[in-house]
Order: sequence, then structure tokens, then C-alpha cells
Amino acid sequence: MTVMQAAGLTVTAVLTAKLLERYAKEQAMLLSLLLGISLTAAAILALTPVLNRADTLLAGAGLNPEQTAVIGKALGICCVTELAAGVCQDAGESALKTAAVLFGRAALLLLALPLIDPLMTLIGELLA
Repeated sequence: MTVMQAAGLTVTAVLTAKLLERYAKEQAMLLSLLLGISLTAAAILALTPVLNRADTLLAGAGLNPEQTAVIGKALGICCVTELAAGVCQDAGESALKTAAVLFGRAALLLLALPLIDPLMTLIGELLA
């Protein structure tokens, strides 16, 4: 999918959702959610060559595959969290938006813990 196709699809969906919002607000929000999921999936698929290249470069720098996989997982968490927060904001649910963002941040922190542990061990050894 090209940028122009994505932009055209987005504008068409927004106009359709605004027209639909008058009669069926739930369906309008569902249309926005489905388009958001579709565009996020398309963006992640478009980023696959970049992620593969980054994985190759990081592996060449001496990082193991488990460490480089964290980057892809973090990207996925960020995309899903941003999409969920945007849907909550569109629905007027700011408390749920905040909760979604907090959960995404917690997931990123948990994802980073295996990377932080060896770093903290190294710092401890250097200070001792």
C-alpha cells in the first residue's frame, strides 16, 4: 500500500464515519477502529525490511537475537497502545486512554528488564 492509497483510504473512511456518526455512532467508531487496525498492520508490514536490516546490523554489532527481538516487540507494543489510546480519545474516554497508555508503558518496562539486568550487573562490577 502506498502513502497516497493510505491517505485516500483514511480520508474516505473519515468522511464515511462522520456521515455514519449521525445515525449510528457505534458503527462509525467501529469503522475507524477497523481502518486503524488495517493501517497499523500495513505500516508494520511495510517496516519489515527496515526491521530485518536493523536486526542484521545489531547482530553484526554482537547483540544476540533475543536482544534485537526486543526492538520489534517494543514497536508492536507502541503501535497497539497508540491505536488503543486514539480510539479511546475519539470515544471521549480519557480515563481509558490514560489506562491504555499506562499499560503500554508498563509492558515496555517489563520488556526491557532482561536488557537492563546485565547492564546493572556490569555497572556493579565496574564500581566494585
